[in-house]
Parts: sequence; C-alpha cells; structure tokens
Amino acid sequence: MEEPKEKLARKEWARQQRRAAYLRAKEYRATDPKQLAFKEAMKARQRDGYQAGKERRKAVAAEQKARRSERQGEQRAAQDQQLIMMVSRATKNE
Repeated sequence: MEEPKEKLARKEWARQQRRAAYLRAKEYRATDPKQLAFKEAMKARQRDGYQAGKERRKAVAAEQKARRSERQGEQRAAQDQQLIMMVSRATKNE
C-alpha cells in the first residue's frame, strides 16, 4: 500500500484507495480481450433481438392490415349487394 504524501484521515485515504482500485479495474476492463469479446457479443445479441422484435411487429402489422382489408372487402361487397337489390327493385317497379 502506498503511504500518502501528506497525512490524511483514514476515511479519506480509504476513499482514495477505493477510487484508485476502481480506476485500475475500469482500465483493465477497457483493454481486456475477454471483456471486449463479451461486450461485442452482447451488442450483437441486442441487435439480433431488436431485429427479431422488429420482424415480429412487421408481421403483426401486415396480418392486421390483411384482416382489415378482408373485412372492408366483405363490407363493400355487402353494400354493393344491397345497392344492386335496391336498384333492381326500383327498375322492376317502373
């Protein structure tokens, strides 16, 4: 352990030692190949997860759009049928 240049209180000296240890560990993590590989793997996993979620959302949106389109087509067909019935009755009565 390093002896401080000037006399510090024990709490302050301990705080400085903890901070120095934290900075050493941070520097080690920043340059450690194992840590860097782990970090890159996590980034890739997050990207893959994001893409998978995006694909699921697109699939659900496309399915909803198809259902909505089908429903609108059915409604349009029913309205056309009613219109044809009304027109045919009107032309029949004349």
